[in-house]
Amino acid sequence: MPDFMLKEVPASCWNEAVPLGNGKIGALLSGGIFREKMVLNHERLFNYSKAVTPRPIYQDMGNIRKLILDGSYKEAEDLYRQSIKEADSGHLKIDAYQPFAFMFIGQNIKKVFTDYSFRLDFKKAFTEISWKEGEISLKRSTFISYDKDVICICLDADKKGYIDARVNLEACLTEKGLLETKLESDDDFLVYKVKYPNGSNHGAVAYMKNIGGIKYHDENNIRVKQADKVYIFVMMYLKEDDDKAIRRIKKEIVRCDYDSLFKAHIKKWKQLYGKVSLKIGQFNKPLTNEKLLSESYNKKASNQIIHTMFNYGRYLLICSSKKGGLPANLQGIWNGDYNPAWASDYHLDENIQMNYWLALPSRINNCIIPFYDFFDSHINDYMENAKRIYNARGILMPLAQTTHGKSNSFWISAAGWIASHYYDYWLFTADDDFLKNRAVPFMRHIIDFYEDYLEIERDGKYVFVPSYSPENTPLVPNASSMCINATMDIAIAKEVLTNMITACEYLDIEKEGIQKWKKMLEKMPEYMINEDGAFKEWLHDDLKDNYNHRHQSHIYPLFPGFEITKENDSVNYIAIARAVEKRLSLGFSDQTGWSYAHMANIFARLENGSRAYECLSNLIRSCVKSNLFTYHNDWRGQGVTTDWFVGNPPFQIDANFGFTAAVLEMLIFSKPGFIRILPALAPDWQKGHIKGIGTRCACTVDIEWNFKNKIINFNIKPVKEMNIDIEIPMGFLEIQCKSCDILSVKKNRYVNVKLYKDKISTLKFSI
Repeated sequence: MPDFMLKEVPASCWNEAVPLGNGKIGALLSGGIFREKMVLNHERLFNYSKAVTPRPIYQDMGNIRKLILDGSYKEAEDLYRQSIKEADSGHLKIDAYQPFAFMFIGQNIKKVFTDYSFRLDFKKAFTEISWKEGEISLKRSTFISYDKDVICICLDADKKGYIDARVNLEACLTEKGLLETKLESDDDFLVYKVKYPNGSNHGAVAYMKNIGGIKYHDENNIRVKQADKVYIFVMMYLKEDDDKAIRRIKKEIVRCDYDSLFKAHIKKWKQLYGKVSLKIGQFNKPLTNEKLLSESYNKKASNQIIHTMFNYGRYLLICSSKKGGLPANLQGIWNGDYNPAWASDYHLDENIQMNYWLALPSRINNCIIPFYDFFDSHINDYMENAKRIYNARGILMPLAQTTHGKSNSFWISAAGWIASHYYDYWLFTADDDFLKNRAVPFMRHIIDFYEDYLEIERDGKYVFVPSYSPENTPLVPNASSMCINATMDIAIAKEVLTNMITACEYLDIEKEGIQKWKKMLEKMPEYMINEDGAFKEWLHDDLKDNYNHRHQSHIYPLFPGFEITKENDSVNYIAIARAVEKRLSLGFSDQTGWSYAHMANIFARLENGSRAYECLSNLIRSCVKSNLFTYHNDWRGQGVTTDWFVGNPPFQIDANFGFTAAVLEMLIFSKPGFIRILPALAPDWQKGHIKGIGTRCACTVDIEWNFKNKIINFNIKPVKEMNIDIEIPMGFLEIQCKSCDILSVKKNRYVNVKLYKDKISTLKFSI
């Protein structure tokens, strides 16, 4: 199956280039043979500013709340904005993610090239550009060592003495004068140093090693002529003394051996990438990205491009998120712009969550550790936010952040949404130490905040005020996004409390707290259904739903949460389905790349494979370019997304990750003690397999299906002994099992089985 992608032509700009990464450093390759322009990135390079703590605004929050409760939403928002303006005076900034350097590799082209190919191998995380000059075959291979932080490049030809090449490093041309840069070269090394106006510095050393030929240098380049083979190695440093860092790197880089590094790199890479494999349907000879996109543009997405995008999402997350580092940002780890859209930050109202939906079911657990480390590292800032804005204990997280967690945002649910990923880690792994020492303390901070923030109305229920349904505004006079009882806020609060109670009961801790939190759950407002039969976005009679919006925040209890299912709440399940359809009934003019990915996940939870597949097809048709990066919206103005950025929307990686997550959701749904097999297959997916999926039952599963032969084979391996319910939505006629005990069968659709620790159980369903 396509664990690679092919390109026909080089990229014309950085955001159409081909990505490499090792979780800490990244590179974007244009694929030019005469002139390769490579963008280099380092996960920790931001344009740092001093994070000034604004003064408190909680003294105004009482009046803001009163205005909202009186229905004066716009006046409340105006008072809030005036308060933060006076408190901050514009000093609280989100520091933008920065390009590290631009590297140029030139090769003399002696004859007109033919047979050009540009290949990215997902299994090995390396690129190969190949071409011919007459009868001579040439190639350029590149990888970033997952074992060592070094970029490795090999220039090769099948004729000795044929390679003439040069290498150069520099800052982006548009930023000269804003950055202080210095380039030094000799016959072996190219040294690049940068200093920002704020005093922060970084740099890189490139080392060229040639087999045969003559190596020399000029002012800005290392050059070689008539070489048999050329190796280029690049290493970076950040916030170190320049001279010390350069001396250290020179000693290390001369010992680099391409073949040894590649072997060690592949060994470590495969331990992550090789955990999951997918095969759906059949397809012929692999096509280039350009042909795949052209084929999908006027038709539905092919099985090949579905496979490629699925594997690409896993590849990109491993590239951009590694234990010990930072989480993947809005652009993963890649950026060629000193002023990227939204600072290429961490957006906490959708985007960073979507980045990591695929991590645990794909069993690349090490890739999500930076997510937890990042948020844990900013706890003090979040506690300060809660105190400054609400005079509350606990934590209040920003809507967006990079280098610090200080914020003036009034939105209360970022932390709770982030907490679902903490709790999921325990569900997927059964890691009790993580639950006790990371998930429970994090959730406790959030509950401390709820205890101080929530107020009780006359009906004995809590009122959430101010409340916010991300980026949407109800259809009322004097409207504002700052209002009352956003369904998402309530759903997340319920989820945090429920998960905390379950965790503490399991760990046998917080006995008094458990009783208090159960009483808090009883005071939560009830979900509501509007006059259209749709699940309401704000649980208040006066706040009318606004369907024309890309966010689906109120659907949270179905997805990404799993509070509401068809089994436990059929009324609200149907109302949610109605709300989703109402969103689309007004057309696609407010959709984005990431919203299509989110919608596909929602339709998968609704067991509507046709609509989930339609969303993935629309995403591919509208927001994917030739390197298969996803974009915020369609740059061609075809009316299937919003028309922001006047034909030049930014690359935004969340939909790449959300695409992979959606395919996983279409193939399996899990919650504690329950697995639904093949809940939302696309119509064309009549035969296939998925192997190695993680579940919220702490089991690893394989599924193989062939509807023509009316067979589903299911393997499951738990980390501990357990009883589990399994559903086959289309029903089954007969079941056979091996290494497990069937305890009960219900409606020829559900089976309850007993599994044994670390033992693979096999169930064969005749359908």
